[in-house]
Amino acid sequence: MQIKINEKMLSLPPYVSTSWKNIISLQLVNTSIGPILVIELISGSRIEVPHLETAVIEHIFTAHTLFLDKHTSKKPTENSPMAFPLDLGAILPGMQEMSTLFQHSGEQAETPDMPKELLDKMITLAKTMGVEDASNLPKAEPHCNCPHCQIMRVFHATSETPLPEEEVSDEDLRFRSWDINKDGDELYTVTNPLNQAERYSVFLGTPVGCTCGEKNCEHIQAVLHS
Repeated sequence: MQIKINEKMLSLPPYVSTSWKNIISLQLVNTSIGPILVIELISGSRIEVPHLETAVIEHIFTAHTLFLDKHTSKKPTENSPMAFPLDLGAILPGMQEMSTLFQHSGEQAETPDMPKELLDKMITLAKTMGVEDASNLPKAEPHCNCPHCQIMRVFHATSETPLPEEEVSDEDLRFRSWDINKDGDELYTVTNPLNQAERYSVFLGTPVGCTCGEKNCEHIQAVLHS
């Protein structure tokens, strides 16, 4: 079958035949069998096309660049704080009024919940296009379920998910210089936790003493404070 590359579509039989609007990115990867063209689709699919001639690869990248240039949106403004660099109206069929997705609308406050798959796809696409910092985006209005607020609510929730808290016991918070074990009446073994060979015997009877030979040494103090 014949390869077809134009301003609207890419056809590389038998690997892929689709509109440019369905392609997120192109990447050329060098492998042991030669360069492989990797095509990422908005559906999440990853297509690898080997054995393409250099001229064909250059043609593909040029056509994709022209498509992106034609469908790139302007930078976000105060009236449009979340503008994606692609024509989402073309990418997500069925969304006729795409502008409403980027502006709060009280008139649509009772809009039914959008499908989770669609919301996830839009968030993934936004992050793929470089929209990562939710702090620069407006937050959803309380008790509003318009398309804009639904998207913002999910976007902020995804970006602000806290790291799981790790429980730390009081014992973990206590600095341990020595490990102490009681061997008998008033007799203790004091061991360096970083060097098990460094071990001393401490006796708290009469007289108090330690096998290190020093009076009132840190080993005796460790036992007294344990």
